[in-house]
Amino acid sequence: MKITSMQKMIAVAVGFVALAVVAIVLLVMPMFADLDSLALQKAGAQRDLQLAQSRLAQLESTKSRSAATEAEMLKIGTEMPDSPQLPTLIMELQDIANAAGVSVTSFSPAQPNPVAGGKYTEISLNTQITAQWADLLDYLRRVDKATRLLRVTNITVAPVASTDTTPVVGEEPDLTVSLTTKAYVIGANGVISAAGSTSTGTTK
Repeated sequence: MKITSMQKMIAVAVGFVALAVVAIVLLVMPMFADLDSLALQKAGAQRDLQLAQSRLAQLESTKSRSAATEAEMLKIGTEMPDSPQLPTLIMELQDIANAAGVSVTSFSPAQPNPVAGGKYTEISLNTQITAQWADLLDYLRRVDKATRLLRVTNITVAPVASTDTTPVVGEEPDLTVSLTTKAYVIGANGVISAAGSTSTGTTK
């Protein structure tokens, strides 16, 4: 049987179609499978990245809280140390007095008094100063902001006795001030040495 040109063309076209189908099956279909695998890998990588980012955020938050907690503990340890540290405290009070422009006559710590079942100890410091009213207020504000936790529990103010019967107009009189200030120590560690009591005379 003689094959016509049309039949030859149809046969060739069918052959090309068959080759295309074979190529799709052998080449393209595995690529789709690879794409599906890559998509799954990408989704898994994204989940891992999100998990790592979440974990990193948790670690950074924990680190931040730890730093804040450590700073707070250091602050508390400075305000309420585990020993009286009276020389350092008296030096700070003297610096405060100098900055406020008042004259300190004496510092005299009393015996420590454990309170709250020995959880902390109070140490009273009796302070004698000479100051004008504005300087006294400045001194008290500075004491309130001291690095040690201090509380003024008693204050007595009286004018300084003067032999001059003609006061200067507009000039504030000098005042004699007695203060009782309490400092605090963590626990029952309130031993005070004999060097704890200090008398000094400073000028404005």
